[in-house]
Amino acid sequence: MRGSRNDTTRESMQEFALPAIVSRWQQEIIPLDGIEIQMTIPADPDELLQVVDQSEGEKRENFDPYWGHLWPAARKMAMLVSQFNWKSETRILELGCGSGLLGVAALAAGMRVTFSDHQPEALQLSACNAIQNGYHAFDVLLFDWFAPAAIDPFPIVIASDVLYEERFHQPLLDLLQRVTTREGEAWIADPGRSLLSTFLRMAQQHNFQIAIYDENLKEKFFPGIGHFQVVRLKKR
Repeated sequence: MRGSRNDTTRESMQEFALPAIVSRWQQEIIPLDGIEIQMTIPADPDELLQVVDQSEGEKRENFDPYWGHLWPAARKMAMLVSQFNWKSETRILELGCGSGLLGVAALAAGMRVTFSDHQPEALQLSACNAIQNGYHAFDVLLFDWFAPAAIDPFPIVIASDVLYEERFHQPLLDLLQRVTTREGEAWIADPGRSLLSTFLRMAQQHNFQIAIYDENLKEKFFPGIGHFQVVRLKKR
């Protein structure tokens, strides 16, 4: 069952305006399984590297400039999300949503989606991308992995390109223990960074069951460097 689309309302678009810290935007059409979605993304995402908090005259504390990039691994993961045979209306949490591509793909597949990120601008952009594709039944959650608020666990958690710094690994694994249900799954896409092996060793120590797949969902025995892969984590 595909997600139902409604005409975008002016009130919805005003509630989730595009982030003002980005000066120029561009549109990109992303093909999924049997459907296309339209994404609004920064025309020059590197512009965010220079973001300054004008109210304080200094760089914003804990500002992550990479939420505006639409990374190649996210594009491949979005295709997989659109192909997974998850039950319609399954509750899904997208971690580190950025532009919201994975969450919009899940909405298009008929899922109930919560976009989460610790950057409020990422939540704004994800909401705008959901709405411009005609999806209004979603939630947004400002979420800090290092000090996470208590939330009800989800049967499915999805993420992409979130393992690029080792300091994220421990908080992420602790978080996944809390935000996935007992029988739940976490699916994390990675472009093939060497740090993935470090993360997987830590995941084993956290007593997760691990499976690794390529972009065709063919299972792999070991992670590779320089090639897309998606990891499925389940609690033992």
